Amino acid sequence: MAYTITYTVGGTSLVLNGYDATLGMTVNYLGDQGFGMASLHRITQRGPLQQGDSDIDFRLDPRVLQVPLFIDATTIDQHYAARARLLAVFTPSNVVGTLTVATASFSRSIDCTVLGGLSFDVDAKAGYAVRAVIQLRAADPTWYDSTPVTLTLTPSIAGTAFAIPMAIPLTMGTASINSTTTVTYAGTWLSYPIITAVGPITGLTITNNSTGQVISLGAVAIPAGTTYIFDLRYGYKTVKTTAGVNKIADVTAGSNLATWAIVNAPTATGGVNSLSITSSASSSPAEVTLTYYTRYIGI
Repeated sequence: MAYTITYTVGGTSLVLNGYDATLGMTVNYLGDQGFGMASLHRITQRGPLQQGDSDIDFRLDPRVLQVPLFIDATTIDQHYAARARLLAVFTPSNVVGTLTVATASFSRSIDCTVLGGLSFDVDAKAGYAVRAVIQLRAADPTWYDSTPVTLTLTPSIAGTAFAIPMAIPLTMGTASINSTTTVTYAGTWLSYPIITAVGPITGLTITNNSTGQVISLGAVAIPAGTTYIFDLRYGYKTVKTTAGVNKIADVTAGSNLATWAIVNAPTATGGVNSLSITSSASSSPAEVTLTYYTRYIGI
């Protein structure tokens, strides 16, 4: 069965459990630490006369991953070539890399930065072999399926504008969006999606009926030829056009822009998310799509 572990950063990839073509040597994977459930802490509060406390919520902590490696070099040149290759890939920087574990049936990735581990302490009895424990830090401790999911949430437009035959043809009525899509989410952690809305659409409202969370533009119209991109990922939370114009002011004050998400069980029973899209008016080529990564608390 195919099984690979790779680390990719800045367009460079290193195989961590097999033959690395750039190095021309085999990297031996000796196990891992920190790949399972992310550590977390509970948020509690206690009243002045309260016995025990009140459990309010929890937060995941950043994840530290460790990958011990062994490269069986047979000459001093191979020894230092292996060290140079590891240092080139795992050089400390603020550029985020991606650690990916893939089998024949799934591929899971996590974004991280280098924390350390490449001290290359040499044991003379080991000959020219290179041993290292790669340490990586994932600020977002959740893994995600390497292939994103994209859904079209507007399969049909309810109502159609119609023409009245007169000396001068007159079009009456407007089309509107009224669509509900059910997503059975298989992840074990919630996912903040990117929603793309292509005009013309007036009064767009996007609702996750399973959580009650709403994003609404009120009476604002997205003109024909304009696309709004709602980037709900943590650290972004932006609403912009494809030209980069900030449209977050168009979102109503009561919207759940910060917390709108595709949620997992048990928050949504069975992981079923019922998503509704409505508008007061629209016409072709109006379309709303949603793209997300299926995320996991651990692998």
